[in-house]
Amino acid sequence: MKSSVWLAGVAAVAMFTAVGHAAAPAAPAGKIPRAASDVRGKPKYPGPQGESWDSIKLLPDFGGAWSAPLPGTAGGVRQPPATKPSFTPAYQAKLDAYNASKAKGENTQTQNANCMPFAYPSSMGLYPIEFLMTPGKVTVVMETDSQMQRIFTDGRPVNEDPDLSFQGYAVGHWEGDVLVSEVRGLVPAPQMEIVRGAGHSHKLKIFQRVRLASPNVLEIQWTYDDVEALTKPWVVTRLYERHRDWDIQEYNCAQNNHDAADEEGRPTMRLD
Repeated sequence: MKSSVWLAGVAAVAMFTAVGHAAAPAAPAGKIPRAASDVRGKPKYPGPQGESWDSIKLLPDFGGAWSAPLPGTAGGVRQPPATKPSFTPAYQAKLDAYNASKAKGENTQTQNANCMPFAYPSSMGLYPIEFLMTPGKVTVVMETDSQMQRIFTDGRPVNEDPDLSFQGYAVGHWEGDVLVSEVRGLVPAPQMEIVRGAGHSHKLKIFQRVRLASPNVLEIQWTYDDVEALTKPWVVTRLYERHRDWDIQEYNCAQNNHDAADEEGRPTMRLD
């Protein structure tokens, strides 16, 4: 069994503004549809969409906990090469200024040291994740910061203006054996990973594709689309290894946390 996680002071995410908690848009009235339909009433995404427990049985087996392996290969599947985003001049300037401050001893610690959560998709890269499939919804449980993301697969339209949150508002569907979703409404923060220190605009959308690359290797691909920050979409792919005997552990950063970051991202330590 995997040991429980006790973390305080991992550098990654800046202090975010408070987010609202208004109710999410309701799903379409009546019975949950088998699949989203186009204007002619024909299925837009043919095949099972997890709209019922019987339909869920026809979907790929994402059971167990998944961990991101070290660079190299996972279960015989080779990790794809890393790529770099291409920023617009304004956002490249933000990144350059951030790195210049870092060279002076600032920005070496983020507000995660003060127990602010990691934002998506960084929250899916540190500790194990788990997929829970229920009718009309896939819930991604993240051990990091005890966060979760709900991917609505009930046929509702994409929310163009969701309340901001650390894990975003996700609407998805199944394209055969691939879970496809669009994520919007991510909190604005310099370290919200497009790249740490570059930030993103309110136009950021992340398209996520999840599939089994082999029986025990999961591939997640993220496409960052931000017309203000990026000159072209940036694609990142990560592999995960399955652990059927692992359980997601509770993550409590705040309890007895003595590590911290000051307002300029420098490490501090509470000694009392």
